Amino acid sequence: MYIPVSMTDIRRAVLGTVFLVLLFAAAIGRSPEVASAKRPNIIVIQTDDQAANLVKAEFRSPNGSYGKVMPNTRKEIFRRGTEFRNYYATTPVCSPSRASLLTGQYPRNNGLVANEGPIGGWQGFQQLPLYTENVPVSMQRAGYRTAHFGKLINGYYDSVHDRVETTVPPGWNRWFTTAFLPGTQYYGYRVNDNGWPVGPFGTGKYKSSGKGLDSKKCTAARITRPKPGLRCNYLTDVMSRGAVREIRRKHQSPFFIQVDYQAPHGDVAAPMGPQPASRHMNTANRTRLPRPANFNESDITDKSLLIQSFIQSPLSSSQIRNTTKSYRRTLEALRAVDDGVGAIIKTLRQTGQLDNTYIFYTSDHGYFQGEHRFSSAKFLPYEETSSVDMAVRGPDVSRRSKSQEVVGNIDIAATALKLAGAAPDYSVDGRTLHRYWKDPDLTSRRAIEISLLNPRGSGDQVNASISAKAPALRYKAFRVGPYKYVKYAQGDIELYDLERDPRELDNVADAPEYSEVLAYMQTYLPSLVKCAGSECREDLPEWPEPAISGP
Repeated sequence: MYIPVSMTDIRRAVLGTVFLVLLFAAAIGRSPEVASAKRPNIIVIQTDDQAANLVKAEFRSPNGSYGKVMPNTRKEIFRRGTEFRNYYATTPVCSPSRASLLTGQYPRNNGLVANEGPIGGWQGFQQLPLYTENVPVSMQRAGYRTAHFGKLINGYYDSVHDRVETTVPPGWNRWFTTAFLPGTQYYGYRVNDNGWPVGPFGTGKYKSSGKGLDSKKCTAARITRPKPGLRCNYLTDVMSRGAVREIRRKHQSPFFIQVDYQAPHGDVAAPMGPQPASRHMNTANRTRLPRPANFNESDITDKSLLIQSFIQSPLSSSQIRNTTKSYRRTLEALRAVDDGVGAIIKTLRQTGQLDNTYIFYTSDHGYFQGEHRFSSAKFLPYEETSSVDMAVRGPDVSRRSKSQEVVGNIDIAATALKLAGAAPDYSVDGRTLHRYWKDPDLTSRRAIEISLLNPRGSGDQVNASISAKAPALRYKAFRVGPYKYVKYAQGDIELYDLERDPRELDNVADAPEYSEVLAYMQTYLPSLVKCAGSECREDLPEWPEPAISGP
């Protein structure tokens, strides 16, 4: 049947076809940045030496009133996301822990096991494969814009020429990273700004409560709204401002930002403890030091002989006073971190990016505050230093939820890579956390290794600083389900049932009722501490229950 067609109809059909062809050509020819624009943004916020109890801590001010130390972090990340209550640093030491977060690998697999030397800190970082095989490199290759603010790793400094390190590691588009010695400084520090040395920010001769500090006019509002002529040099605030500026950039591609605050790590200026921002100085000076059941532990005869030999005497009254002062300054320092978190969230919300951004909050490891007779210390496998609080918020993350699944810093890396659709060119030990924030009641039998590998006789020490009060002993340990098992290099062992004994007061390695549990843990330690890649993600067989009668 013949249907008459006008020239107008023909022209419309031709134009429509051309339009569709052009649309298709534009779609297949668009840049990777535009093509990936709908992928989520990812922000990882990491503090230094923050014990798990501090996110939800309260302080008591000079007038006796109480306040939340980290209200923004609690409200915007922990309450609007999922908190992982059994999160571990695979090694409770700065550099190895940070390397695990950057790679998703255990320290023994990425090679960085110490804070200094050829397999530790910045020196080791440059010489190991992880220098070019890590999360930011993979993110950048996948079309993400990457940015780093704060502390990279111990010893990031050009010690040969005694100057700021100007090397920018592979994988970073924006690099604003502290590069100075000695130790942690909150004023007078220098920074590598995209390969250029800048600073000092403030004076390095500051007194912790006197000269050289910022004005109290350097409020939290100045992070998002700097005031012309007002110089605010406090380290935490400067890094927060850098992150805020990066978020405000007009991005054609999704971003991956890592903010590594050095707070609440102790600084080089006396007294013992960290340096608060001027606006928070002495705001917590009536706060009591927490005294949980294992504080200044009265009976340590259950601990390994090595631990007993190191802490023969309980903490003295003067040591407890010093620990209390340090605790108060820790809370005060974390208030500026919380201001930074608030500024980051506010900027994401103002720029319309919050709903498409995942935000992880964690610390590189915890810190003793008098537990088990240790003060101002880390390194050991006990909960106070190996387990820290972690939470994540994001588009599909369950709100106001708590997961009891045993997870670790290697899992944050694996999750970030999965979210970005980034394929690393190396084997990752961690696994994605998606299923556990979608179903917070879900648990598995996957184990997390907690080890400190401190090679003897090679000069590659973990470098226990002069302020540390715990020995940097070598050990291999792991947590699975309710149990933690520790085997020290010298042969001593410890076993804890964290479900019944969360404060690790009773080492049950020699308890007859735990003989089957001990055998189970001893059986799987050797294979776990040798695993790599997918082997580390496998569930262990079901663990036995202790032979305890009664309720």
